[in-house]
Amino acid sequence: MRTIEISTDVFSAIWKNRLGGEETEDAILRRLLGVDVASQGVPTKTRGRGKTLWRDDVREALGQLGGEAHLEDIYRQVRQVRRSAGRRLPRSTEAIIRRELEYNSSDSESFTGNLDWFRSIDGIGAGRWGLRGG
Repeated sequence: MRTIEISTDVFSAIWKNRLGGEETEDAILRRLLGVDVASQGVPTKTRGRGKTLWRDDVREALGQLGGEAHLEDIYRQVRQVRRSAGRRLPRSTEAIIRRELEYNSSDSESFTGNLDWFRSIDGIGAGRWGLRGG
């Protein structure tokens, strides 16, 4: 990773171009510049009017698992969902899945405040997650 210096207005312009699921400047710039976005855990395939995001795959997998499951089962099911859809599985798949669970759960300190889809069943760190309201 390299560090670059940019002005506040350029930094602001980067974040104005953010799409859902992009949580870093690197992810935003990768998409804007067309740099191997598929392997970075950002949208890789269109579905309907938007893009299929990792959080969509995690939500689908949890639904297929009956609404709640242990992380190991979630990892397995998300891999299956992504393989069936022809999407990539980077080496960081498990970390991406954990990130999406935490970013999209008000139970987590990492909650982005956007979508509150997931809940920690036995508390953060216990490894059991479920769909909120389901």
